[in-house]
Amino acid sequence: MIIDSPSPRTITGIKRYQGVLRQIEASVLKMIPEVNRINAAMSKLAGLSEDMRILSLNAELAAGRAGTKGASVRALTQYTRGLVRRLLDINESTAGQISLYRRCTSSLVCLRYLRHIETASAKLGTALQGGLAQHASLALDKARHRYLEQVVTHIEGLIGAIVDVARLVRVVDDVVSQAESIATNIATEAVSAGRHEAEFMAVAESMRHYIEELRLMNDRSAKAIRLSERGCRRMRDALTGLERQGTLLAA
Repeated sequence: MIIDSPSPRTITGIKRYQGVLRQIEASVLKMIPEVNRINAAMSKLAGLSEDMRILSLNAELAAGRAGTKGASVRALTQYTRGLVRRLLDINESTAGQISLYRRCTSSLVCLRYLRHIETASAKLGTALQGGLAQHASLALDKARHRYLEQVVTHIEGLIGAIVDVARLVRVVDDVVSQAESIATNIATEAVSAGRHEAEFMAVAESMRHYIEELRLMNDRSAKAIRLSERGCRRMRDALTGLERQGTLLAA
């Protein structure tokens, strides 16, 4: 979306323009705590992935000690290791998370520059006349156009980053579901493992603990993502309003 600046511009039009800029800035500021919550939640993924990897290795050793009674558990630990690899892959896909915060801060910088430009535009109408005023107005219009395009780019980038993080959360959901099934199967196999029952039950309980941590991480991320999506919609609406204001002409 490319937004053209109004020229010439009325003081009333400038004030309305400033009001929309403040709305967009407020939406970005509201998003930052949610972005921090997403990043804080997802930052736990690396540690939980490593915990599950170590658990799968220990479970495989325990299955080896159990001999034939541990054959099924050994197979289940192989599936667990596959899930761990998926979690590690997700942890490496951090571009969306990094982009969320960067896009927010960059949007704020551009919005503040735009507000300064609007303040200068309001003062220009009463301070200058003739060719000098026209030259200054043209320079401000060019600056306004440049920074507004950057705001649009950053907000579109925010939306893309949110979509990316939401996709990762869905993958974690799938991993959680499969890990839950594996934990249940290990607990079932433990019943017939004789003296190794307690060891296998401990593995199943540890896995359930990590699963619960992953679920909690995902729940927190998903809630923050929903709120961020609403923030992006508000910003899009505000930008549409700003585009309409681009048609305002001086009286």
